[in-house]
Amino acid sequence: MKTLVLALGNPLRGDDGVGSAVLTALRDTAVFPPHITFLDGGTPGLETALTLQGYDKVMVIDAANLGEAPGSWRRFSLAEAHLVQQAQMNGTLHDAGFAEAVALGAALDILPPEIIVYGVQPETLEWEMGLSTAVQTAIPQICQQLQAELIEA
Repeated sequence: MKTLVLALGNPLRGDDGVGSAVLTALRDTAVFPPHITFLDGGTPGLETALTLQGYDKVMVIDAANLGEAPGSWRRFSLAEAHLVQQAQMNGTLHDAGFAEAVALGAALDILPPEIIVYGVQPETLEWEMGLSTAVQTAIPQICQQLQAELIEA
């Protein structure tokens, strides 16, 4: 099963860099089979639809407004996710993000059969380097869950 682990977010925006931090920690903790690809997707745009194409399973790690305490995280399927399309397209594609990329991928019928999202509640999304203590503390648990799921894949 061809699997993609995709980190999203901007490490220059505080806890928005959690995806990249989890990806780095995960790659440092174990050796994974060659059918698993790790990719830091940065700040997603519509091109993310094409990035998802060709995989059987995609696991996305990103900051998400869960309405919970900072550092809280959840694993959910794409069907369970409440992706909010925030882009007001108005003739420009500059505001497109993950939700818009998923909508495009669905319209083009190129989405993988399974997309799992690991969402982490940020404390801050200000222009600053580094993660908050609450989000940093959650990373080992997230890595443990992801590693267990990837070993089963």
